[in-house]
Formats: sequence, structure tokens, C-alpha cells
Amino acid sequence: MLTLHTEGEGIALTLTAQSMGRDWNVTITGGEVPHLGAAALGAPYRHPDGSIGSSASVLVLPSHKEDGVVKKAAERLAKRLDCAVLVSGGIHVDGITPEQIGAVVALVGAAVERLAEQMEQEANRA
Repeated sequence: MLTLHTEGEGIALTLTAQSMGRDWNVTITGGEVPHLGAAALGAPYRHPDGSIGSSASVLVLPSHKEDGVVKKAAERLAKRLDCAVLVSGGIHVDGITPEQIGAVVALVGAAVERLAEQMEQEANRA
């Protein structure tokens, strides 16, 4: 299992990745109350020119807002790794400001890229 910790704007995040054969199960949690707010299953596909694209299906609990973050992460990882990737997550910060939301989105994006590098290295070792 791979684990990555990051922090910004006073918000700490933890990302974990567990290989499942060729595929991956990723969690993104953080803030004051880590929880399960949304999940996205990303899948790669081939364009007619041979390049890889991806799409994701999302499940979200009522009143949760993590759907965009997990969907984007699942699509990025599925495309980059060319495999199925399930990303679940929950980040809760009481009274979060619009600036903090933007910071969390950017922080998750950067962390997902760092985690993807670790995931590629792990897949190459297998």
C-alpha cells in the first residue's frame, strides 16, 4: 500500500493507493473529519488514433461535494496508468472558505500526480 501526506492552507490530506492486480483502489481523506463522501470508478479507453482517454462514473452521498475531486482523480489516474481506478474520498472542514476550497482542489491535484508517480513505480516492480 502506498501512502502520501500533504498539507496546504492549514488542511491536511492523506492519499492511499492499494494495488488490486493490475487495477488500483485509492482513497483521499482529510480535514477535520475524514469520511466517505463520494466515489468514482475511472476506466481507460482507446481513441481511434490509439491514444488513451478515460471516463469515470460517480456515486455521491447527499449534501457532499467531493464528487468533482474524486471524478477528476479517477479519470487522471485511469488514463495515466491505463487501468481501472476506484477513487473514494471525503474531506471535511467546518466553515471552509471559497479560497480554501480552491486550495484543496489544487492540493489534491498535485498530490494525485505525485501518487501516480509512485503507483507507476510500484506497477513496474510487479
